[in-house]
Amino acid sequence: MKKRLLFFLFPIFISAQKYQFIELRKNIKDKNHTAESLTLLDRREDKFIGIVSHRKDPYEVKFEKDDLEKLFSDWFIEYNKERGSNQYFFMLEHLKVEDIPTERSIKGHLEMRIATFLKKNNQYYFLKKNRISKDYQQKDHAYITRAIAASISAEFSNIIKDSYDIKELNIPISETDMENYEKVISEKLPIFSSVSFADGVYKDYESFAMQKPDKELMVRKNKDGVIKGVKRVDDYDNLNREVFAVVDNGLAYKKTPTSLIEIEKDNNGFFIMASEEELFPQNNTMTIAGAASFGIIGGIIGAVIDVASSKARKQNAKYYRVGIDALTGEYILPENFGRSK
Repeated sequence: MKKRLLFFLFPIFISAQKYQFIELRKNIKDKNHTAESLTLLDRREDKFIGIVSHRKDPYEVKFEKDDLEKLFSDWFIEYNKERGSNQYFFMLEHLKVEDIPTERSIKGHLEMRIATFLKKNNQYYFLKKNRISKDYQQKDHAYITRAIAASISAEFSNIIKDSYDIKELNIPISETDMENYEKVISEKLPIFSSVSFADGVYKDYESFAMQKPDKELMVRKNKDGVIKGVKRVDDYDNLNREVFAVVDNGLAYKKTPTSLIEIEKDNNGFFIMASEEELFPQNNTMTIAGAASFGIIGGIIGAVIDVASSKARKQNAKYYRVGIDALTGEYILPENFGRSK
């Protein structure tokens, strides 16, 4: 009798499992009609995404269908009736959600790594990647499980649409090297193979990685040799140009909203030692006014690289090792960084 009772209860238990589905519904149309296909490369070691709670009820977050490759292909076809010849690949490297206990309740957490590639002549070319680490507080979301699922879908859509307009990195990768694409690509970048940095001004990370400084810009110094900003080679100040980094006498400095910080290197790659305020200034009237008046780098106040200012800088804030992504130049914030990522 007991066995028969358990038999009838078991299906009820299974049907009571609650799911939150990741719906791939957002527009991913290629407006230029150059894309022929979108193929999923699922590189996750563990396909189970995780469980998050809504009002203490656990929901398993999962995709709408088990055949993910077809799910992504159908999604692309739905929005791209006119197609070209470009073969795009979407790599899903990591996708996890979980509940994190807090003092009064729980919060949802999302960890995700995704990347896109273009395939030409049986070789893959890197386009873009995103690393997401985000908390979802109960007070900010009426339905955390839905908010997380919607965020996943939105991140997928955004990187795909951005990839249509990105020029691929001109470093071919074989299919066998795709498992370790970051290491393979970074080893071929001039920035990692060069003995020293080339002096000059770099508008973006790609030019810095390829060690190709801007030919129209140069570092501006005062009479004491302290870097004060950037100017055009014809001596007219360039006050409104976006700048990634500058190199002077072989030393590289990362531009932040408040200063220039020396770029260092260890076995894990390039990094800077920076405080939260230097990377994400808040309510800093002087910084905002300076940046508006003098431009991105022209807004740097005083001798930001001399010895005296460096000592003062180290004494007045908490500093973290902030990595610089080898392929994108984006910050890799440590887990203990004083700001939600």
